[in-house]
Amino acid sequence: MISFFVCLMTLIGIGNASAQTLVLHHADGTTTDVELYLMPRIQFQNDHVLITSSVLDMDYPKENVLRFSYKGVTNDVKAVKRDADYSRENGRLVFHGIGQTDKVAVYNTNGIRVPVRLSRSGNDVILPLASIPSGVYVLSVNGRTSKFSKP
Repeated sequence: MISFFVCLMTLIGIGNASAQTLVLHHADGTTTDVELYLMPRIQFQNDHVLITSSVLDMDYPKENVLRFSYKGVTNDVKAVKRDADYSRENGRLVFHGIGQTDKVAVYNTNGIRVPVRLSRSGNDVILPLASIPSGVYVLSVNGRTSKFSKP
């Protein structure tokens, strides 16, 4: 079974891959580094964490892996400016001035597309805030981006 950690694969293409590392933090206090240029695939299966690529095959009991982190991975979300006009109304974000044929997507700060149910009303796109967890997000409309947050 693939968990949301498969999103880690998306980070492989960001920046200088040779300096980017996935770090597994184990229950015994040790860590394991996996270079992202190896294109690791992470899965949870039968209470195990499996990390595989064309050159590695790792298998850890799930209870022995406390968390994941990164070394050398940068996030440029702070550079995203607000191109879209939006307002908060009754637990929703309403993005104004978006055409009916415009392609709209929402991404998290890792660049992973977030599955959301957007609705349209005229030239507005409506995002129910209850459909996403708290955090910082990027709205992409035909390649233009805007940062927003859910407290």
